[in-house]
Amino acid sequence: RRMSAASLRSLEARLIPENQREDAAPEEVMPDDAVDRANGADEDTVPNGTRSHDSQMDRSASSSGMSRREKWYMVSLLTLTAAMLYADQNLLAPNLSAAAEEFGFSEREKDVKLGGWLQLAFFVVGSPASLVIGWLADKPSIPRTRLFFFTVLIGEGPCLATYWVKTYWQLFAVRAMTGIAVGGCLPLLFSLCGDLFPPEERNYVASFLTIATGAGIAIGQIMAGTVGPTYGWRLPFLLAAAPAILLAGILYATVKEPRRGSQEEAVKEREMGLRRERAARRRIEGSYGSAGARGSDDETEMNDDGTGLPRSKRGLNGRGSKSTTSPPMSPSARSDTGSAVSTSSTATHVEYGAKIDFTKLRRQLKIRSNLVILAQGLPGTVPWGMLNAYFVDYLHVQKGLSVEEGTLAVTLFGLGAVMGTIFGGIIGQRIYNMPGGRSRIALVMGVTTALGSLPGYYFINTKSYGPGDAWLHLSCLAGGILASVTPPNVRAVLLNVNPPETRGTMFAFYTQIDDVGKGAGPALIAGFIVEFGRRVAFNIAVSGWLLCGMILLCLYPFVDRDVENAQEAVREELDADVAAFDAVTAEEGGGDGDSRRT
Repeated sequence: RRMSAASLRSLEARLIPENQREDAAPEEVMPDDAVDRANGADEDTVPNGTRSHDSQMDRSASSSGMSRREKWYMVSLLTLTAAMLYADQNLLAPNLSAAAEEFGFSEREKDVKLGGWLQLAFFVVGSPASLVIGWLADKPSIPRTRLFFFTVLIGEGPCLATYWVKTYWQLFAVRAMTGIAVGGCLPLLFSLCGDLFPPEERNYVASFLTIATGAGIAIGQIMAGTVGPTYGWRLPFLLAAAPAILLAGILYATVKEPRRGSQEEAVKEREMGLRRERAARRRIEGSYGSAGARGSDDETEMNDDGTGLPRSKRGLNGRGSKSTTSPPMSPSARSDTGSAVSTSSTATHVEYGAKIDFTKLRRQLKIRSNLVILAQGLPGTVPWGMLNAYFVDYLHVQKGLSVEEGTLAVTLFGLGAVMGTIFGGIIGQRIYNMPGGRSRIALVMGVTTALGSLPGYYFINTKSYGPGDAWLHLSCLAGGILASVTPPNVRAVLLNVNPPETRGTMFAFYTQIDDVGKGAGPALIAGFIVEFGRRVAFNIAVSGWLLCGMILLCLYPFVDRDVENAQEAVREELDADVAAFDAVTAEEGGGDGDSRRT
């Protein structure tokens, strides 16, 4: 098909979005949403790993390579899968006596072997699994959706097999293996979501995932308590594991891997630079083409890629150099980090492929925000261990309430926790997005967590809860709200202060601390009960929130700087790749040295 230069101009006006035409002002910065729509989800990848301009027609796609609908579809699957994974944590607790009777255990053996050893095996296997999976999640050569599927399969397969166990040691083995799925779940979830959403939305997503894990435990307890007495203690394990495996399989089969680092400010800055460079080059090409049209009557033949360059100049750009589509990238053109460098005038996406190593891990473990977040985890989880293990019995024995009334109080605390997680994520995100909000969110987390101890002191120490236990119910609801503002926000901060290639590993460390608090907390409280009695021991436990809040306040002076430092680390990775590519092309004589910049 042969077209004149004027026809090409008309075709360009119809096919190319207005903000990408050659007459668009290159210095104008497009909003993120506009950039996302302009980039396209299904763009062809040029040899150096970036995206070509030729297929930028899908205006619904985002810079992560996924449309907003695809993002929330993926988050929905992740949320549901996480809920089912966490559902099997305490599936045996409501039917402990039934299992003990089947295995012929005494009361003491029931508490030790079923209540103690199984939980210990669950976390002993899950903890190192979390570190390994978190490390693998930070390797760009391993698709995280695939890793998530096999993590669920390896962990939930044994959970499914619980239905057929015949001996205690078979039960012990399958419960230990199930810890792999629960331990490896959290690092993968947040590593993926960090590349799906920008910092301005991560608190919202963290709220969903935080609620999913808590709701999963509650769903498991309810399911085991209702199904177990009628159909046997094994069936709940089948009902929890099968949906988890199915959902993980659907995720793996239907969801694309999000582009690593695509939501980072530093990466978006480079992509904006590429768009500006491309606009400038296209104006030069347009001028060259117009001059050629005035100088001769030659018509232009459309190339396969739609560039419409004259046949005599096919393969040349407007300055007479080689085509703007880059030659294949030599493997040595990548630096050790693995990030791809954009070298094409038509490229608009930067592939960030940096990977974790021990040097980066040591660097991140020295970041003050990371140290504070890890330090607050242990005292912050001890009060939850007290509430889950002892609170109902304390209200029944020490305060004279019925078991049903005590259960209602704990239920209201859980309802408050759901409300606190939702409102905390929404309000926390709005504060974070304000000027100076990064530091203010530290104040919000510290103050609300510390205040969460006050309702605890009240319902532990007061002698009367008022008519109809109204003050108990109100204090439990308020305590649940205040104590639950921090989890979604602290996880979002942990995402923001770590570069993409370190997030899986840092969330693995975060999970370790969380598990230690959940596992060791009840044992620590038991020791305090023996030494001081229940009331004093529970007051000490609730003080964990006060200490946790004080530690979180330490984020205030440096969280803003640590977020900026994380973006600077991303820029350094990109700069290193540009330098590596320039060195290789200079050595091989393979390109224009003055044009290979991002």
